[in-house]
Amino acid sequence: MSRGRIIGLGMTLLALLVTGCAAPQFTYVTNSSAHTYFKVPNGWRQITSSALNAAVKSAPQSGVWTVGYDGDIRPAANHVLGATDGAPFVYSVVAPVNQATTNALSYNQLRDFFLPVTAASRATAAKSGFPLTSFHLVRDSMLTLAQGVHGVRVTYEYTYPGVGINTFDQVALTNADDTEVYLLLVHCLASCYSKHLSQIDTVMNSFTVRSP
Repeated sequence: MSRGRIIGLGMTLLALLVTGCAAPQFTYVTNSSAHTYFKVPNGWRQITSSALNAAVKSAPQSGVWTVGYDGDIRPAANHVLGATDGAPFVYSVVAPVNQATTNALSYNQLRDFFLPVTAASRATAAKSGFPLTSFHLVRDSMLTLAQGVHGVRVTYEYTYPGVGINTFDQVALTNADDTEVYLLLVHCLASCYSKHLSQIDTVMNSFTVRSP
């Protein structure tokens, strides 16, 4: 065998070894007790639940699970609210709902789970000094999944004063008896959202909820 063929064979074997040992493309995020999971690109970094709760000004609550992943090279919990988001931020919540909420839970409440989306909710928020402006609804679709899980996927935009337009892509679901809510939200600047649309769609489409 010639030296050139030996070198070529060696390079082929090296390529196969490198491919076989490559890092996984995605991190799988699982809440086994809630039968919920999704995946994020491997380079996105996890934010601690305590930091997320502080950023959204929410005290830890029994039975509530939160997790966040930031695609920014300098990940930060305050990106959960959309401040200068040049990279996608993933925020997920699994929370039980009380009996009163169960009795009244609607698709509109799922739409408004993170930010005001419906006209009525936006009007109420505006009266309370809600700072975001120029709401634009991009997508609003109802979802019916296995085992009675159902909800909505909404994509919408808000303008942050002094920052620019943020795009929010949200799936909000509840189980068959409306006793638990499951949220997955990805957002960043509108230009960032367009740039990373394929990745974001992969994250959103991976969201899986199975009722116990």
